[in-house]
Amino acid sequence: MGVGHESDRIVDGTVVDRVRHLADAANPAFAAGSLLVPLVFFGASLALSSTTLLFYTHVAAGAVWFGFALIFPAIIGPTLGGLGREASAAVTTTLVPKAVFFLVGFSLTTVLSGTVLLTPDLGLGYGFASRWSSVALGIGWGLFAFGLVVPHRLQLSAYYETLSSEPDASRLEAIEKKNLVVGLFEAATMLGIIVLMTGFRLGL
Repeated sequence: MGVGHESDRIVDGTVVDRVRHLADAANPAFAAGSLLVPLVFFGASLALSSTTLLFYTHVAAGAVWFGFALIFPAIIGPTLGGLGREASAAVTTTLVPKAVFFLVGFSLTTVLSGTVLLTPDLGLGYGFASRWSSVALGIGWGLFAFGLVVPHRLQLSAYYETLSSEPDASRLEAIEKKNLVVGLFEAATMLGIIVLMTGFRLGL
């Protein structure tokens, strides 16, 4: 079965089929590690009742998420656009499956740890419960959901298009442009959250 036919079969399959395919493409160990490693730190902070560990887990995971939101559209996307068709396809089919698991693991850890930090009733609350922190937390969860629905779907669309028997160059270019806009929106939103929470902590 050719690569194009395999791509069509995966696209037409169930969600489980797609996840399994992406995990195999990313390397199952990498896919599992991307999800489990950050969540293990989150779980350990809860098990140890360590607000300090929870705080640094939140900051580190958020920094990775924020950094990737900038790097992917600003550097990786334009770089792929400047490569030849075969080189671009090789990078896309290798990078996208890994990026999806990696970002889901770190973004989920960010919002989960932030929720616990800002919710005193959960036992490890940092005591920052306020209108502004609640707004920041709501934006964070909204951004997480947005990431699942929009940027990941765009990246996967480029991935499956690249695997098709006859990739449409114009469609791939259109997806790249959308990725840039979406990435800039994500970065601006994350920066807004950082400014909001920094100003709140400083009492501004």
